[in-house]
Amino acid sequence: IILAGWLIWGAFGSAFLGLLSDRINARIRVFSACQLCLSAVLPVTLMLLRSSRSFLGMSTGEIMGYYPMLLCTLLVLFLPCSIMGFMFSLTCRIYRDEEKIPAVSVARIYVMEAVGALSGGLLVSYLLIRYMTPSGILFLLAFLNLSAALMMQRYGEPFKGKKAVIVATAVLLILGTGAILAGGGKWFRDVSLERLWSGFSVLGSKDSVYGNITVTKRGGQRSFYENGLHLYTVPDLLSAEESVHFTMLQAPDPKKVLLIGGGVGGRLEEILKYPVKRVDYVELDPTIIKLAEQYLDRTDVVPIKDPRVNIINEDGRFFVKNTDDRYDCVIIDLGDPYTAQINRFYTVEFYEELKRVMEDGGVVGFALTSSANYISGELRDYLRSIYLSARSVFPQVIIIPGDTAYFILSNKPGILTEDAGELEKRLEERGINTSYVRGYYLMDKLSKERILYAKDAIEENVNVGLNRDFRPVSYFYSTVFWGTQFDMPAFRKMLRSIRTENIWIASSFFCLLILLVGLAGGAGMGKRTVLLAVMTTGFAEIIFQIAVILSFQVIYGYVFYKLGVIITSFMVGLAFGGWAISRWMSRIRDDMGFFTWTQLSICLYPLLLPVVFRGLSAAQSGPLSWLGANAIFPFLPVVSGFIGGVQFPLANKIYLKRAEEMGRVAGLSYGLDLLGACLGALLAAAILIPVLGIFKTCYLAALINTTVLGLLLAAISRRE
Repeated sequence: IILAGWLIWGAFGSAFLGLLSDRINARIRVFSACQLCLSAVLPVTLMLLRSSRSFLGMSTGEIMGYYPMLLCTLLVLFLPCSIMGFMFSLTCRIYRDEEKIPAVSVARIYVMEAVGALSGGLLVSYLLIRYMTPSGILFLLAFLNLSAALMMQRYGEPFKGKKAVIVATAVLLILGTGAILAGGGKWFRDVSLERLWSGFSVLGSKDSVYGNITVTKRGGQRSFYENGLHLYTVPDLLSAEESVHFTMLQAPDPKKVLLIGGGVGGRLEEILKYPVKRVDYVELDPTIIKLAEQYLDRTDVVPIKDPRVNIINEDGRFFVKNTDDRYDCVIIDLGDPYTAQINRFYTVEFYEELKRVMEDGGVVGFALTSSANYISGELRDYLRSIYLSARSVFPQVIIIPGDTAYFILSNKPGILTEDAGELEKRLEERGINTSYVRGYYLMDKLSKERILYAKDAIEENVNVGLNRDFRPVSYFYSTVFWGTQFDMPAFRKMLRSIRTENIWIASSFFCLLILLVGLAGGAGMGKRTVLLAVMTTGFAEIIFQIAVILSFQVIYGYVFYKLGVIITSFMVGLAFGGWAISRWMSRIRDDMGFFTWTQLSICLYPLLLPVVFRGLSAAQSGPLSWLGANAIFPFLPVVSGFIGGVQFPLANKIYLKRAEEMGRVAGLSYGLDLLGACLGALLAAAILIPVLGIFKTCYLAALINTTVLGLLLAAISRRE
């Protein structure tokens, strides 16, 4: 939603505000004014974001519904993204006079924007996010924009009051820099965080390459939040006991335990009540442990220091895939698969990896949101998908029902029991002291009526898909279930109607619409089709990016280290493609014919991706696996970026009639490119990839672009 909001307002600024760029005389002065606006808008945007919950009447840590999320995103991003979109078309108009062929200037501006995005991505991913706060980064950008605005005013066209404007900008730059050096940045950060965590006392908030971790205090409890969502509260004895003992009591003799997440939330303390020899605690972000050591009571941190505990700061999926150890018990405490990243821990392929690292008779446990007394259709589909995925690998799966449903899996039949009396007996035999998970509580949780109701609901003969790495359908079911928590009947009805066959029907109508729009162009059919191609290429390329990122995550079990490299690779391809076409453009005799070849490449590229993904997925070790992670995956975005970098400037050359329309045409084509990317961003990760799977989503992108290819060939045939 956020990426789509950014793209749609960029498209608005470029296509609609860009109409003004050809009529403006003092273009450099206007461009300088845009940079001045950006320098003020960027910090304000952060303040608005951090104040949005209070504006919407939402409490801290509350999950936001889709409507308020969409509304907030569109309002907050409107001004900065519209300004930047407008600046692109204005730049094309300013630079028009520098080149004999106007489209060459568009190509060079496109290249420079790609180089800027490339540089920004590298700086943020590998440097700024590690050593600066978000507010610090935005103030740095404000400083750069102010400096650039000052330089443009200095060397721009003369106008009345020019000296006064230059002096005012210089004074603003000096005062702003002085305010930051005097502690203004810290004041801004504290005030904005106070708005974000209204009603809570913030003990600490730290950003890492994985996100933001915040620790708050209320009464005698400390709560940990990751990217604004609640992780756990200390102390919360009930959740800690349920998460651990429902699983540990099922294991015959747990000596080696693997804990993925939740260690500082009290889970380690409960595990160490058993006579375990070793606990491997996997926590991706070391910031969580550092903040726990800093802000939790000494008694709460003692389990982390226990010599039996081995802390591993690594992606849990990556660790399981590569470890040679074997475990009696595995506890996964990551929460519901609300994101594609967490969904990787609930797929058939991950269960197979877990089964490999388990001792004979080993037990796995994890928890999902459920309902104690009523399981709706949306909740049933969600739980059933994960249940069937687990049953496809593990011979025995039981569910302990309640507002939180605990899934217990074993690789050996007859290990697990639903007998509350037997579990209470094991508690006594092992000398485990608990406050909640004991006699009466176990009898209530494991009552025959509750278990029978949950089984009947989840095992109902309903057609739901298995959750797989390359088709993360449980991620979609969780989205549908999440929608039931809010008063959005139209949205829920729309989500329930999304099925594989309905997506293909809608795609067929979309292709038919493309044909009608293209064929209705008459004499201008070719130029209109070129703009359609720009839009569908933008749609396809954002899908390619998401598919590559998710597939890398699926195959290698981690993505953070390579995420910046993959995104940067796309920008490298984009810049190289734009540079190449700027040098070739004057030599191309048949622009439409050359453009058609680029469109053919966009059609063939997605057909190649499934072949590559399947091959690398099968090569789990050895030179091919290393080559895939370090060369093939980073190279894939370079190819798609190169095609887009070549196609966009060439489209401007074909569509442009008069040099005086440079700003309007460049703005329109760029706006359509961003509009297509917006649709791809909104649909790909939320609907297409979970429901169709990564492979079929690639085929869908190929189908849509093939429709445009047919129009291009028809236009060439009509011209001849």
